Amino acid sequence: SADKLDLIDKRFLAFHISGGTTDLVFCEPDSESIIKITPFSSSNDLKAGQAVDRIGVKMGLLFPAGAELEKLAVKSEKKYKNKIKLYDGCCSLSGLENKCLKMLEDGSSKEDTAKFLLDFITDTIISMTEHAMNIYGDLPIVFAGGVMSNKIIRKQLENEFDCYFAEPAFSCDNAAGTAVFAALKGNCK
Repeated sequence: SADKLDLIDKRFLAFHISGGTTDLVFCEPDSESIIKITPFSSSNDLKAGQAVDRIGVKMGLLFPAGAELEKLAVKSEKKYKNKIKLYDGCCSLSGLENKCLKMLEDGSSKEDTAKFLLDFITDTIISMTEHAMNIYGDLPIVFAGGVMSNKIIRKQLENEFDCYFAEPAFSCDNAAGTAVFAALKGNCK
């Protein structure tokens, strides 16, 4: 759904960012398995989508909270730039949840807290991507997963990288990807 099936014959990076994953993999062509996928980095604890939903629910939003959290964040005029610490390319997001809870406790608006949360996730993705590019070079990136349907995050990533996004409807499971690989392997007519 990212309309980049041609990447299957090239080297590229791919992220899946949801409530269950915050994972970055290196992908390269492979004559036997079509594509060789090498895990590169991930979140060592809380996943990005978990942070979004936990903070959103704490604010009184319905689960899943991503769409409503985005609506709050666009109302904030704050700009946050976060210093992200990576551990061998991997991130830690549990501190993000704690920081957002502290912001709310200290009287920050829901709008500003939502903006901080999304900016922190964006800055984390950018840091993880830059770390991977320092090793693999400047490669195209494919983003998938529920968190990647966020327009604030997407816009910032598009400004930073040569990147492509899977449609949210195709980010929830891999049935379409499995069908494509079966067809490419000649197991499907």
